[in-house]
Amino acid sequence: MLDNESEIPNRFNPIHVIENMVDTTLSPVSNLLCPVCKKPGIPVKNVTVKHIVKKEQMERVGKGDYHLCMDPECDVAYYDENGTIFDKDNIRVSLWFKKDAKPKYACYCSRITENDVIKAVMEHGMQDMGTIREFYDKGAKCQCKVKNPTGNCCSKVFNAAICKGLELKK
Repeated sequence: MLDNESEIPNRFNPIHVIENMVDTTLSPVSNLLCPVCKKPGIPVKNVTVKHIVKKEQMERVGKGDYHLCMDPECDVAYYDENGTIFDKDNIRVSLWFKKDAKPKYACYCSRITENDVIKAVMEHGMQDMGTIREFYDKGAKCQCKVKNPTGNCCSKVFNAAICKGLELKK
């Protein structure tokens, strides 16, 4: 029913970008601006970046932590204070908040997309993250530190998708 993501209203943008600033309720905003778009990102631990970049990029990661560029229009994924940049083509997963994200994951650990969540809400009446994760992935395990590009839990993004589904169901 929701094959095209453009059918989904954009009122519930889970990254909370307000006037080109990332809302600090998602994660602390980094002081180091993206070298391409000059907008703030969020801090991300090295272990996360090591699990997200493509294997052929691994040697470039080094030992320091990174920042995730949260600008939906920017092609940069991660950047650090030494000038190392990994763009969207250098990573193994799509970034749900980037304008061209396909698929748009609500849960990276279980590979559940935003559209999957909306479908579970609309067609099966599910309204909570635990039930939806169990529906799509019976053995769901939380590995956000290494599977989610932010290194954080996806619950805010997942719950925003539930809200979209509830709104569409009305």
